[in-house]
Amino acid sequence: MENSSESEKTEVIRRTYSHKLPGEHLYDDILFFGYTPADVLDAVKDFEVRDDDVFIATYPKAGTTWLQELTWLIMHDGNFEEAYQKPVYFRSPFLEFKDEVLNEIGLDIAAQLQPPRIIKSHLPVTLMPNQIQNRNCKTLVLFRNPKDVCVSYYHFYRASSSFGNFRGSWEEFMYMFLDGYVDHGSWFEYTKGWWGRREDPNTMLVFYEDLKRNLRMEVDKLCAFLGKPLPVPVREEIARHCRFENMKQNPMTNHMDVYSIDSNISPLLRKGEVGDWKTIFTVAQSEQFDKFCTDELGHLDIPFRYTLH
Repeated sequence: MENSSESEKTEVIRRTYSHKLPGEHLYDDILFFGYTPADVLDAVKDFEVRDDDVFIATYPKAGTTWLQELTWLIMHDGNFEEAYQKPVYFRSPFLEFKDEVLNEIGLDIAAQLQPPRIIKSHLPVTLMPNQIQNRNCKTLVLFRNPKDVCVSYYHFYRASSSFGNFRGSWEEFMYMFLDGYVDHGSWFEYTKGWWGRREDPNTMLVFYEDLKRNLRMEVDKLCAFLGKPLPVPVREEIARHCRFENMKQNPMTNHMDVYSIDSNISPLLRKGEVGDWKTIFTVAQSEQFDKFCTDELGHLDIPFRYTLH
């Protein structure tokens, strides 16, 4: 007989969902949309890594664009002129993404970049380029509390044709998220894998909530890890430039030009708040979500914060 914990988890993972991703497929038992095809995932494993590369490893909707802009500016000595002229998705390509309409083929863009390259990926540790283990490259892993990730992902699913313009309920999406039935698969498995790399000297864990609490301090930490002792005025300007409100208004970071995102439904950079989950979770949903998180990750003691108060 199942104990209560297993029974509640089974209730989630035995659900079926009507929504289908455009071109959805399984790769190593992980669900992907058609913009991350199997041949690209195969090619990512053989991607030529350089010692001066910096990888941005995040689960979708964890604050990826924010960390990309911060890191690119730090590694390029505060080159704001270029930052205001070229979209972040070309300066810091999405490694496993292939969209010929957008002319964004991550592997090709990354291969053509001049060093230092800042490369974004939503892949789990197991699917990252093999050479990362043998190079002196850096990896920044961005974590965000899963309730805010789930809510942000829900709105992104609704707004983006890349995900098939989801029209299901919030509750349905919450179960899809818990089940890993979303693009790039389970947040829980992703988090377990990258948390296991936290002692690697070339890997730095960054928490979204820390960026929100004291961005200027986090810029200092990033500079130290990346070996970029920038002058204080440059660090201060990077922090100012990368305030969420400024990035939301910046055409080079807000993705307003991307055809697949209907910003009238939800822009890519939506609220950027810590604790926005409280606006949509019911008490019962919050309790079930908490229990699921505890069952899956409780033994790891990852210091997620769900509010800043």
